[in-house]
Amino acid sequence: MRDRISRIAVLISVAAFGALWYLDPVYSQDETMQFLLKSLVFRALGSAVFLSLCIYFGYRICHLPPRASWVVWLPCLAVVVNNLPIIGLINGTVQVDRWELLPLLIADSLLIGIFEELAFRGTLFLAILERRRDSTKKIFWVTAISSAVFGLVHLANLLEGAGVGVTLMQVGYSFLIGGMCSIVLLKTGNILFCIFLHAIFDFCGNLIPTLGSGTLWDTPTIVITAILAVLVTAWEVYVLLRVKPEETDRFYPIKEAEPNEHD
Repeated sequence: MRDRISRIAVLISVAAFGALWYLDPVYSQDETMQFLLKSLVFRALGSAVFLSLCIYFGYRICHLPPRASWVVWLPCLAVVVNNLPIIGLINGTVQVDRWELLPLLIADSLLIGIFEELAFRGTLFLAILERRRDSTKKIFWVTAISSAVFGLVHLANLLEGAGVGVTLMQVGYSFLIGGMCSIVLLKTGNILFCIFLHAIFDFCGNLIPTLGSGTLWDTPTIVITAILAVLVTAWEVYVLLRVKPEETDRFYPIKEAEPNEHD
């Protein structure tokens, strides 16, 4: 029954997604509001698709995290918050111009986090990992490969008119964020932490480009970002290299032992 319901949910969500893609409805004459509303609808439908897939495959992604897991996700929180141009907001070189659209941006950021984490960590990562998790080395490479796929997907921004330099930088940083979220999932056992980190990262990074104006990258911001990225990446790799294969068992359904033919 569960499998049938999840299959039906996937089909309905995919059909609705395709219909909206084809019809491309106009929700608002305001360009920014139209962008945010369109993103909200597509991300909501995408989230439904991948949540249904997680249920269908039986992946268990909402465990109670161990007490010590804060040493893994807290450094990641520093990275995602740093995506906000804090220095620019303090010295006035950047500003928010459309405060009235802030709730929409918050909702959109949350749905981006839900959609992409269910798709890439809750489905893709766990699907690849399922048969390649009998050693720490294999877990490491699955994490790297799935994170690379997550980064490369952002090349699609070129089709929307984004600059090559900006897109390549986003691909590289998305690879790091994907790796961090994969490690957070491995150590906490709970995808909600990944969604939380991802949503904050997108909100902080999209606030000024979407609702504001000004120069995002100054020299101090670049230096701080580079140092923080290197330090946190080194720490997360250290954590990943100490993940034990048995830690991954909790994500998958418990397989019933096959009956002995001699019984």
